[in-house]
Amino acid sequence: MSDQLARRTVLITVTYLLSTAALIALLGDRLSHQQGLVAAHLAVATVLLIVHHHAAAARALEVVRDWHPLILFPVFYKEVEPLAAAFGDWRLTATIPALEASLFGGQPSLYLSERWPSVLLCEWLHFCYLSYPVIIPAVAAYWYLSHQRPAFHELLTLLAAAMFGSYLFFMLFPVDSPYYLTPRLGAPLADNLFFDLVHSMSSRGGARGGAFPSAHVTGAVVLWLVAWRHQRRLAVAMAPLVLGLMVATVYGRFHYVLDVVAGVVVAATVVSIGATRAHPHHERG
Repeated sequence: MSDQLARRTVLITVTYLLSTAALIALLGDRLSHQQGLVAAHLAVATVLLIVHHHAAAARALEVVRDWHPLILFPVFYKEVEPLAAAFGDWRLTATIPALEASLFGGQPSLYLSERWPSVLLCEWLHFCYLSYPVIIPAVAAYWYLSHQRPAFHELLTLLAAAMFGSYLFFMLFPVDSPYYLTPRLGAPLADNLFFDLVHSMSSRGGARGGAFPSAHVTGAVVLWLVAWRHQRRLAVAMAPLVLGLMVATVYGRFHYVLDVVAGVVVAATVVSIGATRAHPHHERG
């Protein structure tokens, strides 16, 4: 089962690379390095197929094959911004906040922090938000090193499907987040430890257009649902962080509520479809 999931993960990544290469070739005339980007995507796809083919013969290649999505996610997420600018349809950027205002009587991404201006709450939520790039590789490494390979490979397969699918949507139908369109949180909530760390990370790793659905929420919920299937106590322990992260995306003005809802829907759909195609061992310890 693990080998099948590893092969499926590679195929998902290669499909994404070929799809984006085709989009860049057909629609990316405004990109300054159009041909280079197409060649790079095709080259990565080729290398990944070669690595997969020879993974059984070399431990190092097996590790690269198994872990490649977590290596590529930040690169391809950052790539969304120039691709969305080159050929994306940006009409949802106006539609999402307008729908948000009609549903919630304004913008929760603005009024949540105004109604609950607690430094302690703000720091806790930003800590949860900051946990995102740590908790997924940490849990993956725990499962990998403790020989819980079905859980590891299921997680990587589902993350690849959810994240790469979201990236394609971002570049075709980009949505700018409140992070870029509204004022940042001010004193006394700003200029504290976890607030500053999150904003430093976001200023370097963010991508305009990649708001709907929230990739943070999608990835965190996929992780939590896979943990719930395999290791319930771990899922229970992670629940406060995942819930805090979901609230933090809105409270910290990184996302709209609809981004969060869409992220949950994407994660739940991908995990549900994955569960019907594979029946890994369940550990509820």
